[in-house]
Amino acid sequence: MAIFIASTKSISRGNGQSAVASASYRAGVELEDKRYGKTHDYSKKQGVISANIILPTALAAANAAIDRSNLWNKAEAAEKRKDARVAREWLVNLPYELNEQERKELAHSFAQTLADRYGTIADCAIHQPTDKEIDRGADPRNFHAHILFTTRCAEIDDNHEIILTDKATIELSDKKRRELGMDRVSHEIKEVRQIWEQIANEKLAEHNHELIDSRSYRDQGKDIEPQIKMGSVATKLERDAYETAKAAAKEKGEAFNGITPVTIRGEINLMITERNHLVRTRELADLRESQLFIVPAAPTPKYNPSKDSNDELEQAESVVERIKQARIQRQIAIDAADALEKERIAQQQRDMADKKERERLLAQEEARQEKLEQHRVQIAAQEADFKKQHGHILNKELSSQHRLLKNIDQKSDFGQRLQTLLHLDQQMSAWQHYRSEPSTTDHQKQLTDREQHKIGSLITSHSKQLLEHIKSISDLSTRQAHTKALERVFDDIKDRQQSALSPEHQRQMRTVSAEINGYSRDINRSRGMSLRF
Repeated sequence: MAIFIASTKSISRGNGQSAVASASYRAGVELEDKRYGKTHDYSKKQGVISANIILPTALAAANAAIDRSNLWNKAEAAEKRKDARVAREWLVNLPYELNEQERKELAHSFAQTLADRYGTIADCAIHQPTDKEIDRGADPRNFHAHILFTTRCAEIDDNHEIILTDKATIELSDKKRRELGMDRVSHEIKEVRQIWEQIANEKLAEHNHELIDSRSYRDQGKDIEPQIKMGSVATKLERDAYETAKAAAKEKGEAFNGITPVTIRGEINLMITERNHLVRTRELADLRESQLFIVPAAPTPKYNPSKDSNDELEQAESVVERIKQARIQRQIAIDAADALEKERIAQQQRDMADKKERERLLAQEEARQEKLEQHRVQIAAQEADFKKQHGHILNKELSSQHRLLKNIDQKSDFGQRLQTLLHLDQQMSAWQHYRSEPSTTDHQKQLTDREQHKIGSLITSHSKQLLEHIKSISDLSTRQAHTKALERVFDDIKDRQQSALSPEHQRQMRTVSAEINGYSRDINRSRGMSLRF
């Protein structure tokens, strides 16, 4: 029989989604996303039977038209918020009992009803399971429709072009809906589900098929528990494990009978499936039990005394035998009922244990997710504090009265370069101080280490460049003075930042220091020789 599925979700920028990308995937076409400057190409996607734009009746009657690319790029352009809802999707299951044309008519009828109800435009894509999906365990009866709706009402402007205006009523917040005298959005969604039930049942009844029901199992009086939503990640893990196990069985030449779930959600749904199977089995057992108690009473023959005493004895023995058989049948029925009652009690206990286990697993998963979220929030807060500290350190100016800048023309090219080197030294010291503070977390220390590593590389490279700059100066006395200043500054940085530098940078610093000191000795010898002559 057909099953009832009619669920909705928002396509939101806050979740990193795009209306153009969503429409491209569901319709299996190539679309250009003008907002993000990207092209989404799903033209090779399998399983898309049809995809059609459905306008509100009033716009269609006015001979308005719009293509898919223009529609969804307009939907994106109409929203300014970075977390805006740019589309709404309704996913409905199409009865496999109907043929392809009947399923299409049913999906389009539902889309048209909602388009007229809210004044929005629908993009209805009908999918069927592909052979590859069926091979991976998908249900071959899984025909369904993805119906994307604009979140804003559609109208025709003075140029006879379709424009998107105000938000549809289903997209308004509960607060705004109360102000307008409307029920909550949840009530609206429930009504839409009932609309789907009515439209689908009209088509099913037309072909004498069993009807669907939008009510929950509990409201229908059924002791059946719905499965939890798997989600894309868990579904992919289950399918990948299924494919791997199937390929391994084929390679070994063994029969493949499926695998046990590999995710917590898969395990929970398996337990729910087994539990529902046992419930249905129990209902059948209850039916059989009620039939066992309907034991036809053995007919009691009338006692007709015969002249022949042997005939009288035979009649009496026959009556006794039939009574015994009736009693045996009753006892069999009583024993069967007792066994069924014991099984029912045992099943209830197993159900209770399964329920507790599911609750434990769900609580465990929720606790893990909550812990991950808390960690993410903590990391975000730590990185925000680090970013603030980074800006403070980077923008802190070097004092013009710095002791190592005495007797240096700070406006000269050499003076500017030397100030840059000292500014790097100041940043290195500031990060070392930040790292040693008790409030600095391990994550912030890791970020600090990266900054210090960058600064260490800049100090060595800048010192080498400064030495090369000095060598290019033609005046010998100026070269000697600048070399002496660089030597003093560099040795001071090397000694002070020893603990903050990595072993690699320490080796580089020693190499640069040797180059500077060596050049200083060479230039002193050159100057001494020039003075003697």
